[in-house]
Amino acid sequence: MEPGKHVRISQCMIVKNEEKNIERALSWGRDVMWEQIVVDTGSSDQTVEIAEGMGAKVYHFDWIDDFAAAKNYAIELAQGDWIAFLDADEYLAPGDGERLLAVLDSLPPDRFDGISTGWQQLDGEGRIFASGTQIRIFRNTPDIRYRRRIHEQLESVDGRELQIGDVVASLSIFHTGYQGEAYVKKNEGGRNRKLILEELKDNPGDHEMMGYMGDECLEDGDRAGAEQWYRRSVENMPRRLLEGDQRSAVTYARLLTILAEKDGTSWEGMRQIYKRAVEHFPKEADFDYIVGRFFAALGKAGKASSYLEAALKKLDDFGCSNRALLLAANLLDAYELLVRCCFEAGESQKCVTYAVACLKYDKYIMTVLSRLLLLLAPEGGGREEYHRILQFFWGIYDLSSLKDRLFLVKTAQKTGCSGFAGYMAEKLFSPQERAALLS
Repeated sequence: MEPGKHVRISQCMIVKNEEKNIERALSWGRDVMWEQIVVDTGSSDQTVEIAEGMGAKVYHFDWIDDFAAAKNYAIELAQGDWIAFLDADEYLAPGDGERLLAVLDSLPPDRFDGISTGWQQLDGEGRIFASGTQIRIFRNTPDIRYRRRIHEQLESVDGRELQIGDVVASLSIFHTGYQGEAYVKKNEGGRNRKLILEELKDNPGDHEMMGYMGDECLEDGDRAGAEQWYRRSVENMPRRLLEGDQRSAVTYARLLTILAEKDGTSWEGMRQIYKRAVEHFPKEADFDYIVGRFFAALGKAGKASSYLEAALKKLDDFGCSNRALLLAANLLDAYELLVRCCFEAGESQKCVTYAVACLKYDKYIMTVLSRLLLLLAPEGGGREEYHRILQFFWGIYDLSSLKDRLFLVKTAQKTGCSGFAGYMAEKLFSPQERAALLS
């Protein structure tokens, strides 16, 4: 970047054996960063050589089991006005480097300490499976540093509250590091667990670290251990939590999921955790979604539908930025389950409403269409009624499409709506096609 033209941004990262990621990590900001600082903590591959070949300033830091210490070392080396501290497995989309410059140039002088961006987690196929927010871009001042050995966070050394600008709608960081093999490799030898326990020795009441310890147990398949750590985390949470405290919301959601899937769990055994979770995070949709699934598994369709409805309403009202991670990732499943529960509970109008909403997301879900057909086109209907129903389906399906016509007729046949299936075959197919369909 041409010096003096914009605010000066120092891109910083700490790395170890990131030869697969380092080129992309440096490429996205190469033309807009004032400097790029790479702090290596002991690579044995080509990470350092690649970074140096791309023009980054490479430094070495002896690893002392402390991510905050390594990051703060990198910050001490930075000379820019702002710091962009992304990991090697994170990047901004093409063009977002220039957008970042524009955002920082437009900020009032000294108004904000940092900015909050979107944070999109990608699976092995490059698809987003979870979204949140992160503060990775902040002013380079002696007052702002990281704390904690792992799951490190920015804080003011002087203890004041950091002033953060919200640019989530404009910028997102993409993260690939939670993909299976990459995560296992980084956590070899139980590194995360060891560092979390060290933090808890120093800060035995840190409910966030207890939540992270629960995650480690869950990752290892130790659900009983995870439950214990999540319960300890909940017990140590302060009376008031920030609305954007995703860590604590995840602790509640994972504890509720463990309880919901545990043999012999009663609603009495879940109610207090659910109640406390909702008191802390009234806009979080995941809690209601988990409880809805719990009641559905017990065969209590009416209760299940009420909680599932509440979950979808919260998602619609409050969105999924930094919340509703589970529901947002399983939205179609939630709608399909709600349709089933409304049908089983005899809530016909709701079943129709949610079935239509679900089919507008994915019109080829046969179980949803089957229940809709059973409600709208039971056996014994007349031709005028079947005509109205067929007109209704024009709003969902493209009946000029052979695929859509076949799907409708075949589903009606399998569902037992043979009268309506025959009417559709007559109206939508030639005599030869009808003979093949109805044979």
